[in-house]
Amino acid sequence: MKGRWRTDKRIRIASVSAAALMALAVPGMAGAAPSADSSASDAPVIVEYPAHRPLSTPCEVEFDKNGYAWVQEAVGNAVTRLDPKTGELKPFPLKTPAAQPGGMEFDEDGYLWFSEVVGNNVVRLDPADGSMQYYPIPVTNTQLDSLPYGIRATIDTAIKDGGVWMTMAGANAIGRFDMDTHDFTQYPLPTPAAVPLIIQDGPGDLLVFSEALGNKIGTIDVKTKEIREYAVPTPASVPQGVTTAPDGTIWWSGTGGQQLGTLDVKTGKVTEIPLLPLRKAGPLDIGLGNPLPFPGPVRVGDNGKVYFAEGNLVLGGNKIGEYDPKTKTLKEYETPTPLSAPCDLNNQIPGQIHFGEFTGNRVGRLIYAS
Repeated sequence: MKGRWRTDKRIRIASVSAAALMALAVPGMAGAAPSADSSASDAPVIVEYPAHRPLSTPCEVEFDKNGYAWVQEAVGNAVTRLDPKTGELKPFPLKTPAAQPGGMEFDEDGYLWFSEVVGNNVVRLDPADGSMQYYPIPVTNTQLDSLPYGIRATIDTAIKDGGVWMTMAGANAIGRFDMDTHDFTQYPLPTPAAVPLIIQDGPGDLLVFSEALGNKIGTIDVKTKEIREYAVPTPASVPQGVTTAPDGTIWWSGTGGQQLGTLDVKTGKVTEIPLLPLRKAGPLDIGLGNPLPFPGPVRVGDNGKVYFAEGNLVLGGNKIGEYDPKTKTLKEYETPTPLSAPCDLNNQIPGQIHFGEFTGNRVGRLIYAS
């Protein structure tokens, strides 16, 4: 495959037509279209698209070149296309029952790639018709590789340097599937039982990933395959979210440690930003949503602010956090649906953050000031 399509979402969205972008302001969604400068205490800034099928558990959202949103449905065992113009949802089920699609990423040719968390495949989806091509993951080189299910637990996916890279929580490794040769390679982590979770594009030739139980942020060089690990100072922080800002700064979140942080790969310095002291409502925001932030996936907006999911997956949260590195202040925005459990975040469209609601069963959209 010639070249690569950078994972910077703002670069990718440049090919989407202006009409498709304007159509994202869909009338009839839950809540009114918010003003860009509204906050959680006044006009709403989060609106929601129509509900998915029951128990679909939407998580990651990725936009294709035509402006359609593709939504990972973990329990629903499908990838669903969302039309931002109409709100129409069209699911494309996986052929393997209960395979659970993992994190997704588009390549430079417009194909959507993802791995199966429980199934034993890397999958390429053609957004033109939703058809899927399956590539079994060989790891043991024995008859076990022919089984329809595996223990690799490939959680998240990134694309770089002609490869589909994935975190393999069950194998405690980073995997690489070559999109040209279809060869698969596994790179074990130095830390035993580290449980790698999220993997994203990093500065230069690096990919960056989180180690939930290893309590570290890791990087792998796509050229040399060298893995480096950087310890998080606070024990049991359960690192989860990772992302890279335009200036090369790596941002990460600690779900257990209730903190955000940064990593400078040039110096190896890891910083921590405790979130509880920044909450305007006090250390404990007693209510139905997030008594604690439980920060999850993170993205940097085109305004330079850091956005993160609060209480994602099974923690029952209902907020998106916004941290301003310049003012060192925190704002939190509630979803219209209670206990929605915001999952992965998407920053492809300037001025907006899209996310799946794991228990809210919808896709949400946060509008912020660019």
